[in-house]
Amino acid sequence: MIQGRTENWVREDPLTYLPRKSVQEFGKGRVIYSPTETSERLYLVVLGRVKVSTTPDFGTETIARIICPEGLFGESALVGGRTEETAVALDTATLMSWTRPEIEQQIDREPKLGLALAQYLVRNCMALQDRIESMAAHKTPERVMVALVQLADLVGSSLPDGATRIGSLTHHTIAEYIGTSREIVTFQMNRLRKLGLIRYTRRYIDVYVHAVEEMLRQQGVSAPREAGPARRRATHTVGA
Repeated sequence: MIQGRTENWVREDPLTYLPRKSVQEFGKGRVIYSPTETSERLYLVVLGRVKVSTTPDFGTETIARIICPEGLFGESALVGGRTEETAVALDTATLMSWTRPEIEQQIDREPKLGLALAQYLVRNCMALQDRIESMAAHKTPERVMVALVQLADLVGSSLPDGATRIGSLTHHTIAEYIGTSREIVTFQMNRLRKLGLIRYTRRYIDVYVHAVEEMLRQQGVSAPREAGPARRRATHTVGA
Protein backbone atom coordinates (compact mmCIF):
# COMPACT_ATOMS: atom_id res chain seq x y z
CA MET A 1 0.00 0.00 0.00
CA ILE A 2 1.47 3.36 -1.02
CA GLN A 3 1.46 5.85 1.84
CA GLY A 4 1.05 9.60 1.46
CA ARG A 5 -0.36 9.41 -2.05
CA THR A 6 -3.29 11.63 -3.02
CA GLU A 7 -5.52 11.12 -6.05
CA ASN A 8 -6.95 13.96 -8.09
CA TRP A 9 -10.46 12.85 -9.01
CA VAL A 10 -12.27 14.60 -11.83
CA ARG A 11 -15.99 14.94 -11.17
CA GLU A 12 -17.84 13.81 -14.26
CA ASP A 13 -21.32 15.16 -15.08
CA PRO A 14 -23.79 12.48 -16.28
CA LEU A 15 -25.67 15.11 -18.31
CA THR A 16 -22.63 15.47 -20.55
CA TYR A 17 -22.98 11.88 -21.74
CA LEU A 18 -26.69 11.08 -21.57
CA PRO A 19 -28.39 11.13 -25.00
CA ARG A 20 -31.24 13.54 -25.60
CA LYS A 21 -34.72 12.04 -25.37
CA SER A 22 -38.26 13.34 -25.76
CA VAL A 23 -39.78 14.83 -22.60
CA GLN A 24 -42.91 13.94 -20.64
CA GLU A 25 -44.95 16.23 -18.39
CA PHE A 26 -46.37 15.18 -15.02
CA GLY A 27 -48.95 17.37 -13.30
CA LYS A 28 -48.51 18.55 -9.72
CA GLY A 29 -49.17 15.70 -7.30
CA ARG A 30 -48.99 12.98 -9.94
CA VAL A 31 -47.23 9.75 -8.97
CA ILE A 32 -44.36 9.00 -11.33
CA TYR A 33 -43.65 5.59 -9.84
CA SER A 34 -44.22 3.73 -6.58
CA PRO A 35 -43.85 0.20 -5.16
CA THR A 36 -47.21 -0.62 -6.76
CA GLU A 37 -46.73 1.47 -9.94
CA THR A 38 -43.24 0.47 -10.94
CA SER A 39 -41.06 2.09 -13.57
CA GLU A 40 -37.76 0.77 -14.88
CA ARG A 41 -36.39 4.10 -16.02
CA LEU A 42 -33.75 6.62 -14.93
CA TYR A 43 -35.28 10.11 -14.87
CA LEU A 44 -33.90 13.60 -15.34
CA VAL A 45 -35.85 16.63 -14.09
CA VAL A 46 -35.90 19.26 -16.83
CA LEU A 47 -38.41 21.62 -15.19
CA GLY A 48 -40.20 21.55 -11.84
CA ARG A 49 -39.44 19.53 -8.73
CA VAL A 50 -39.96 15.90 -7.72
CA LYS A 51 -39.99 14.40 -4.23
CA VAL A 52 -38.71 10.87 -3.71
CA SER A 53 -39.95 9.30 -0.48
CA THR A 54 -40.11 6.03 1.38
CA THR A 55 -42.71 4.69 3.80
CA PRO A 56 -41.27 2.25 6.38
CA ASP A 57 -43.34 -0.46 8.03
CA PHE A 58 -44.49 1.91 10.80
CA GLY A 59 -46.22 4.02 8.15
CA THR A 60 -44.60 7.48 8.40
CA GLU A 61 -43.60 8.84 5.01
CA THR A 62 -40.09 10.33 4.88
CA ILE A 63 -38.69 12.31 1.97
CA ALA A 64 -35.38 10.89 0.87
CA ARG A 65 -34.66 13.62 -1.67
CA ILE A 66 -36.19 16.58 -3.45
CA ILE A 67 -35.00 16.62 -7.04
CA CYS A 68 -34.73 19.96 -8.82
CA PRO A 69 -33.88 20.69 -12.50
CA GLU A 70 -30.83 18.81 -13.81
CA GLY A 71 -31.16 16.22 -11.03
CA LEU A 72 -31.52 12.48 -11.60
CA PHE A 73 -33.73 9.95 -9.81
CA GLY A 74 -35.00 6.40 -10.30
CA GLU A 75 -31.48 4.98 -10.01
CA SER A 76 -32.84 1.67 -8.69
CA ALA A 77 -33.80 0.85 -12.29
CA LEU A 78 -30.09 0.47 -13.04
CA VAL A 79 -29.60 -2.35 -10.54
CA GLY A 80 -32.91 -4.15 -10.99
CA GLY A 81 -35.27 -5.38 -8.32
CA ARG A 82 -38.44 -3.89 -6.86
CA THR A 83 -38.24 -0.26 -5.78
CA GLU A 84 -39.45 0.79 -2.34
CA GLU A 85 -39.54 4.45 -3.34
CA THR A 86 -42.39 6.69 -4.40
CA ALA A 87 -41.70 9.62 -6.73
CA VAL A 88 -44.29 12.40 -6.93
CA ALA A 89 -44.25 15.70 -8.84
CA LEU A 90 -44.12 18.57 -6.33
CA ASP A 91 -44.84 21.00 -9.16
CA THR A 92 -45.83 20.39 -12.75
CA ALA A 93 -42.66 18.57 -13.79
CA THR A 94 -41.08 18.00 -17.19
CA LEU A 95 -38.96 14.84 -17.26
CA MET A 96 -36.63 13.02 -19.61
CA SER A 97 -36.00 9.31 -19.03
CA TRP A 98 -34.01 6.30 -20.20
CA THR A 99 -34.49 2.55 -19.79
CA ARG A 100 -31.76 0.38 -18.33
CA PRO A 101 -30.84 -1.12 -21.76
CA GLU A 102 -30.55 2.42 -23.18
CA ILE A 103 -28.20 3.42 -20.34
CA GLU A 104 -26.11 0.28 -20.82
CA GLN A 105 -25.84 0.87 -24.56
CA GLN A 106 -24.79 4.47 -23.98
CA ILE A 107 -22.13 3.36 -21.47
CA ASP A 108 -20.76 0.98 -24.11
CA ARG A 109 -20.46 3.95 -26.49
CA GLU A 110 -19.28 6.43 -23.85
CA PRO A 111 -17.67 4.68 -20.83
CA LYS A 112 -17.35 7.96 -18.93
CA LEU A 113 -21.11 7.87 -18.41
CA GLY A 114 -20.65 4.83 -16.15
CA LEU A 115 -18.08 6.72 -14.06
CA ALA A 116 -20.29 9.80 -13.92
CA LEU A 117 -23.32 7.81 -12.73
CA ALA A 118 -21.23 5.98 -10.12
CA GLN A 119 -19.95 9.29 -8.76
CA TYR A 120 -23.48 10.71 -8.70
CA LEU A 121 -24.80 7.71 -6.76
CA VAL A 122 -21.96 7.88 -4.23
CA ARG A 123 -22.58 11.61 -3.62
CA ASN A 124 -26.28 10.92 -3.05
CA CYS A 125 -25.51 8.08 -0.62
CA MET A 126 -23.09 10.29 1.33
CA ALA A 127 -25.63 13.12 1.50
CA LEU A 128 -28.34 10.74 2.71
CA GLN A 129 -26.00 9.34 5.35
CA ASP A 130 -25.27 12.89 6.57
CA ARG A 131 -29.02 13.56 6.84
CA ILE A 132 -29.64 10.35 8.78
CA GLU A 133 -26.82 11.18 11.19
CA SER A 134 -28.19 14.70 11.62
CA MET A 135 -31.69 13.39 12.34
CA ALA A 136 -30.30 10.96 14.92
CA ALA A 137 -27.91 13.37 16.64
CA HIS A 138 -29.88 16.62 16.86
CA LYS A 139 -33.09 17.79 18.44
CA THR A 140 -35.99 19.04 16.35
CA PRO A 141 -35.14 22.80 16.43
CA GLU A 142 -31.67 22.12 15.02
CA ARG A 143 -33.05 19.61 12.50
CA VAL A 144 -35.49 22.21 11.16
CA MET A 145 -32.67 24.76 10.73
CA VAL A 146 -30.39 22.21 9.07
CA ALA A 147 -33.20 21.23 6.69
CA LEU A 148 -33.85 24.86 5.72
CA VAL A 149 -30.16 25.37 4.92
CA GLN A 150 -30.10 22.20 2.82
CA LEU A 151 -33.31 23.04 0.96
CA ALA A 152 -32.16 26.61 0.32
CA ASP A 153 -28.94 25.27 -1.18
CA LEU A 154 -30.77 22.63 -3.22
CA VAL A 155 -33.85 24.39 -4.61
CA GLY A 156 -33.45 28.05 -3.59
CA SER A 157 -32.61 31.20 -5.52
CA SER A 158 -30.67 34.19 -4.20
CA LEU A 159 -32.37 37.50 -3.38
CA PRO A 160 -30.77 40.99 -3.32
CA ASP A 161 -31.07 41.26 0.48
CA GLY A 162 -28.97 38.14 1.05
CA ALA A 163 -31.83 35.72 1.65
CA THR A 164 -32.39 32.56 -0.37
CA ARG A 165 -35.95 31.94 -1.58
CA ILE A 166 -37.46 28.45 -1.54
CA GLY A 167 -40.56 28.36 -3.68
CA SER A 168 -43.82 26.86 -2.38
CA LEU A 169 -42.89 24.11 0.09
CA THR A 170 -45.57 23.33 2.65
CA HIS A 171 -44.84 22.73 6.32
CA HIS A 172 -46.13 19.19 5.76
CA THR A 173 -43.50 18.58 3.06
CA ILE A 174 -40.74 19.97 5.30
CA ALA A 175 -41.98 17.70 8.10
CA GLU A 176 -41.71 14.69 5.77
CA TYR A 177 -38.18 15.79 4.84
CA ILE A 178 -37.14 16.02 8.49
CA GLY A 179 -39.12 13.10 9.86
CA THR A 180 -41.41 14.91 12.29
CA SER A 181 -44.94 16.34 12.43
CA ARG A 182 -46.35 19.36 10.59
CA GLU A 183 -47.35 20.97 13.90
CA ILE A 184 -43.78 20.84 15.22
CA VAL A 185 -42.43 22.31 11.98
CA THR A 186 -44.99 25.15 12.11
CA PHE A 187 -43.98 25.95 15.72
CA GLN A 188 -40.28 26.03 14.82
CA MET A 189 -40.88 28.09 11.67
CA ASN A 190 -42.76 30.69 13.73
CA ARG A 191 -39.85 30.76 16.20
CA LEU A 192 -37.30 31.30 13.43
CA ARG A 193 -39.46 34.03 11.89
CA LYS A 194 -39.57 35.89 15.20
CA LEU A 195 -35.78 35.65 15.38
CA GLY A 196 -35.54 37.23 11.92
CA LEU A 197 -33.86 34.17 10.40
CA ILE A 198 -36.64 33.43 7.90
CA ARG A 199 -39.78 34.93 6.44
CA TYR A 200 -42.48 33.04 4.64
CA THR A 201 -45.88 33.05 2.97
CA ARG A 202 -47.86 30.29 1.28
CA ARG A 203 -45.89 30.97 -1.92
CA TYR A 204 -42.32 30.96 -0.62
CA ILE A 205 -39.87 30.68 2.29
CA ASP A 206 -36.97 33.15 2.47
CA VAL A 207 -34.02 31.82 4.48
CA TYR A 208 -31.11 33.94 5.70
CA VAL A 209 -28.76 31.02 5.28
CA HIS A 210 -25.61 32.57 6.76
CA ALA A 211 -27.48 33.72 9.86
CA VAL A 212 -29.04 30.28 10.33
CA GLU A 213 -25.66 28.60 9.87
CA GLU A 214 -24.11 30.97 12.42
CA MET A 215 -26.77 30.05 14.99
CA LEU A 216 -26.13 26.39 14.29
CA ARG A 217 -22.36 26.89 14.69
CA GLN A 218 -22.96 28.54 18.06
CA GLN A 219 -24.76 25.37 19.08
CA GLY A 220 -21.98 23.14 17.75
CA VAL A 221 -24.01 21.93 14.77
CA SER A 222 -22.93 21.86 11.12
CA ALA A 223 -25.35 21.68 8.21
CA PRO A 224 -24.36 18.97 5.70
CA ARG A 225 -25.24 20.11 2.18
CA GLU A 226 -27.37 18.12 -0.21
CA ALA A 227 -25.83 16.45 -3.24
CA GLY A 228 -27.93 18.46 -5.62
CA PRO A 229 -26.84 19.38 -9.13
CA ALA A 230 -24.34 22.19 -9.41
CA ARG A 231 -25.63 25.59 -10.42
CA ARG A 232 -25.16 25.44 -14.17
CA ARG A 233 -25.79 27.96 -16.87
CA ALA A 234 -29.29 27.92 -18.25
CA THR A 235 -27.93 26.89 -21.64
CA HIS A 236 -26.44 23.64 -20.35
CA THR A 237 -28.28 20.69 -21.94
CA VAL A 238 -28.14 16.95 -22.10
CA GLY A 239 -25.64 15.64 -24.61
CA ALA A 240 -26.82 14.97 -28.12
